[in-house]
Amino acid sequence: MKQIKDLILSSSSIDPALLDIKEYHILKSLGVPLDQADDHLLEMISELISYCKTICAPKTSCSVFSHPVLHKLTGQMILNGKSFLLHKMVASALKNSTEIAIFIGTCGTEIEKHSKELIKQGNTLEGFIVDIIGSEIAEGVADYTHHQIAKELSASGIKTTNRYSPGYCNWPVSDQLHIFSLMENNNCGVILNASSLMIPIKSVSGIIGLGKNVENRGYACALCETEHCLYRDK
Repeated sequence: MKQIKDLILSSSSIDPALLDIKEYHILKSLGVPLDQADDHLLEMISELISYCKTICAPKTSCSVFSHPVLHKLTGQMILNGKSFLLHKMVASALKNSTEIAIFIGTCGTEIEKHSKELIKQGNTLEGFIVDIIGSEIAEGVADYTHHQIAKELSASGIKTTNRYSPGYCNWPVSDQLHIFSLMENNNCGVILNASSLMIPIKSVSGIIGLGKNVENRGYACALCETEHCLYRDK
């Protein structure tokens, strides 16, 4: 059986065909209700999704760290000597975690380049849609990673919490520095700029609680002040 200490994914490539990119998520980002989208727009989105899957290079990596110290009242987590300011909502969701999985994923640079090329050529809508698709593919990488972790550990009776990323659920983006410090040698080639933003841009990082007594309770969106959040559809 897979043990938590064995769960280390080192920059594994992902088959883009395994990533489920939903057209209605693209429409939502465009501000177009599904029942109001015409055939031309739907066909454009479908074709761009297919093309983006041929040029992207999705990768994921994961490392597991033991003995997190969680302070639910303050929202602080001490992990491997690093102090994370998770916010009490996230800290509470991670309760009973005996280990924390940290992951980093990316869809590479080609989609970002293609988006910029389309916009430069005057194809603004297509370029904007490609940019959205890049974000969806990056989120698809996170979905895939979460699913694989849960699948590999399930036989051992180990469960996973929801996953959380800096910048969401009131968790400050600056904690990316701690994530990348702990993942220094297992980061899929993703780096941080001076503002703690990831390069390539279409990348994602986060944490997942692991343990036999953790719960995956869904996202407490009603308690969160972030209005435009991808997790509201989860």
